[in-house]
Amino acid sequence: MRRFPGGRFRTRLMQSGATVLGVGLALGCAFPAIAQDAGEPAEDAAADSQPIIVTGSRIARSGFDSPTPLTTIGSEQIGRQGASNVADVLNEIPAFRPQSTPSTTAIFVNNIGASTADLRGLGANRTLVLIDGRRVVPATVAGGSFAPAGTVDLNMVPTSLIERAEVVTGGASAAYGSDAVAGVVNLILDTDLEGIRASAQWGKADAGDDEEWVVSLAGGTSFADGAGRFVAGVEYVDDQGTGDCYSRDWCSLSYNTVSNPFIDPANPQLGRVSPGDPATLILPNTRVATATFNGQIIAGPLRGTEFNPDGTTFQHDYGTFFGAGIFQSGGGDPQLAFYQNFPISSPSERINSFAHAEYDISDSVNLFVEGSYGRVEGSTIGAQRRDLGPRAITRDNAFLPDSVAAQMDAFSLPTILVSRIWNDIGPQLGSVKRETYRGVGGINAELGGGWSLDAYYQYGRTDYAQTGRNTTINSRMVYALDAVIDPDTDAPVCRAVLEGDAAAAGCEPLNIFGAGSPSAAAIGYVTGTATQTTRMTQHVASLAVQGDLVDLWAGPLSVASGVEFRKDSASGTADPISQALDFYTSPGSPIDGELEVWEGFVEAVLPLSSTAEINGAVRLTDYSTSGTVTTWKIGADWEPFDWLRLRATRSRDIRAPNVFELFGTPQSSFQSILDPQTGAQVLSSVLLGGNTALRPETADTWTAGIVLQPYIDTGSLRVSVDYYDIELDGAVSTLGAQVIVDRCDAGAADLCEFVTRDNDGTITRVRNFNLNLNTLITRGWDIEASYSLPLSTFSNGMDGDVSLRILSTVVDDLITVDSSGTSIDRAGMNGSPVSQPSGMPRYIINSYLTYSTDPFSAQLQLRHISGGRYNTSLVGPDEAAYDPALPNSINDNRIGAWTYVNFNASYALWRDGDRKAELFGVIHNLFDKDPPVDAPSSFGPTNNVLYDVVGRSYKVGVRVRY
Repeated sequence: MRRFPGGRFRTRLMQSGATVLGVGLALGCAFPAIAQDAGEPAEDAAADSQPIIVTGSRIARSGFDSPTPLTTIGSEQIGRQGASNVADVLNEIPAFRPQSTPSTTAIFVNNIGASTADLRGLGANRTLVLIDGRRVVPATVAGGSFAPAGTVDLNMVPTSLIERAEVVTGGASAAYGSDAVAGVVNLILDTDLEGIRASAQWGKADAGDDEEWVVSLAGGTSFADGAGRFVAGVEYVDDQGTGDCYSRDWCSLSYNTVSNPFIDPANPQLGRVSPGDPATLILPNTRVATATFNGQIIAGPLRGTEFNPDGTTFQHDYGTFFGAGIFQSGGGDPQLAFYQNFPISSPSERINSFAHAEYDISDSVNLFVEGSYGRVEGSTIGAQRRDLGPRAITRDNAFLPDSVAAQMDAFSLPTILVSRIWNDIGPQLGSVKRETYRGVGGINAELGGGWSLDAYYQYGRTDYAQTGRNTTINSRMVYALDAVIDPDTDAPVCRAVLEGDAAAAGCEPLNIFGAGSPSAAAIGYVTGTATQTTRMTQHVASLAVQGDLVDLWAGPLSVASGVEFRKDSASGTADPISQALDFYTSPGSPIDGELEVWEGFVEAVLPLSSTAEINGAVRLTDYSTSGTVTTWKIGADWEPFDWLRLRATRSRDIRAPNVFELFGTPQSSFQSILDPQTGAQVLSSVLLGGNTALRPETADTWTAGIVLQPYIDTGSLRVSVDYYDIELDGAVSTLGAQVIVDRCDAGAADLCEFVTRDNDGTITRVRNFNLNLNTLITRGWDIEASYSLPLSTFSNGMDGDVSLRILSTVVDDLITVDSSGTSIDRAGMNGSPVSQPSGMPRYIINSYLTYSTDPFSAQLQLRHISGGRYNTSLVGPDEAAYDPALPNSINDNRIGAWTYVNFNASYALWRDGDRKAELFGVIHNLFDKDPPVDAPSSFGPTNNVLYDVVGRSYKVGVRVRY
């Protein structure tokens, strides 16, 4: 049960006070002129400070007056950055973790071209995305580390039609229902557009790749003497992607983790490469040690024997450091680095369109209809097959070199264990296509007496198709590798064919010895094309009314109430081999499931005085899969002075499991697992799947904040500081393959049924299904400040305006408590982004300094990421608890602070009121700053979520509004 914060709240305030004070002092230093004299405040373009309808409530609010913390990004800022999608701009808000971007999805074909929103680092499935306050059909299908299945793709709306993006950084389930745990992203479209907006831009990276073309066109007009309005837009994006890891100097250093041998608790130094070495070392120049292009014997007296295609052998060079893991530093083949084929950013092509029409059939009734269509196609190059878990090759193998056969006889070996990276078979080639359709029709009506009605029906659909070419088939690999000599023909033949096994029909013997040795026929036999198709549909119907219920002593009691219905479904299939989980990696499995939701809600705002009010909301929700749940929210807003506003909220929020988490059939992938029984790392198949017994996640959220808007003669200053505290119970998660294996070994017999070992005792498969397992806790501070002033304040001869906007998030805690009660705090963890939830830096500060004068405008942006740890579960030499004899020791656990600088400018060639034509340019990562390279992940030797992996890049273009 959730506890009131009490003393813990005060303790947290004290613990984080130094950090917040430091950021606050930085903000104070940024405004040295605020005490000077001046006239009326100037418009702050960067802050888009015009009054707005506040997301997070069914009752109107405005800007900084929101009882719930709100950040707004306007169309001008989106345009300044030359963003080809709104996610590029949103992900620069410090509260976001850019979970799904072209860089983070580079090796995950399932979500190429998609951009999702992840507030607080709690996962994109816990941030609700809306368009004009309405839900959107999900677009991501196959889950993964960076984009869980069932999340919304922000790319499906033309950026030229986005008027602003409103971000609520607090729970809002009482207003909108499930998923609004960490917050809400609401894209507000410009459905009142009059005239034409067009833009074209081109961009490229300094390295010569990452070329991108973006063309956008939008227009709107009125008809029937203004009673009707029509708006439409279309956008095309062609992103050519980048080269692989070795196209960048920092990535070609091939940093990775090298593990020391198994630590014997009775003798911690037993088997260590050298006394005093920690359990894990981050080292450069790493290669895969346990498998090679040539094939390598990895155990027994012939360990380290490699094979040439002509049958000769040589000894593998284990380099300067080789431990118990799958990596070594130095030696070996330089081409055996783990990141060999993976692109830094995969290519994709996207087109999306939107149209909106409305008509006033009377002064009080408006009918509207709108529709959108988006399509994205992308491709990537995956890994070639890597048999790091060795193959048992028998003495009678048809391709066994004579010299090895003689050694096997000498040592009385019936088999040898051979691992291999099948570079001669080639990499997997993945492609994906997603099409999203959405249609909405509804009515807005004034009912009289200050009451209004809003009703609509919405249909959405996403069609998803994924293909994986040149994917090896596990069962065929087994048949083909077991090759013997046919006594009748004296030629190699598959043993199973010789024995008449019908399942092996068509088998072609596969030579494992030496790079280039497999025949084309054998490669054709062991490879195939994996396919998956899925359709997601969503039906939403909503009816809501709002108005003033009664006049009270301090003003009207405003009320909003309504009912909603939603039906989400997913159906799909996969090829027979994928369904049998027989591909090396498969794109997915069949799914067929649906859930229905009925909801009723009420919200009220009670004024206590002209400067104070209480607002509250409650929502009753009934799920067809898990029953009834209640969410609620209460907030208070007080303005004791016209320059000071205090606000606080307390809410109970939920996230119900989606159709993929409930009904998803098993998907297979491969993961490196440390076997506690042998101390060796093996590459094992890992199955992920759904669970219909899942229940909704529940979250309790506190926010408290202060907003300062002092009157300053020199300009306009606004500052807000908000504290947040979110505790989510029953988080849908998986234990993780490594945890399952470790706990099985420690005696948890119920988990051993999820671990499969072969006859040799090697782990071959781990089942890792969804469960309501974890508690997620995050606490911290959001700080926002803006200041603008006309330069004429200082001199009548100076033209233009200057504005400064600063956004910052300070993370005190980002804690995961698993089912065993073990807690891990990932606040300040800047390393690998693959863990769920991933870490967040202690703080991020984004600053925007803008100068505007007709016809020129320029903006300098600084993004500062605090230093942190590679992994907060590990301990490095600079930490007090460091002991190299312990299994959590690492040679370097530090990642320094990092700052990026971006620049953009525009010049109006022609202007007539709001009509204009302008040239613009953007330089991203102005000083070409490389990312830190001591943080290995599955992508490469850095955290590609936090840091720029492309390098300096440029965009130039032209915009026209007429």
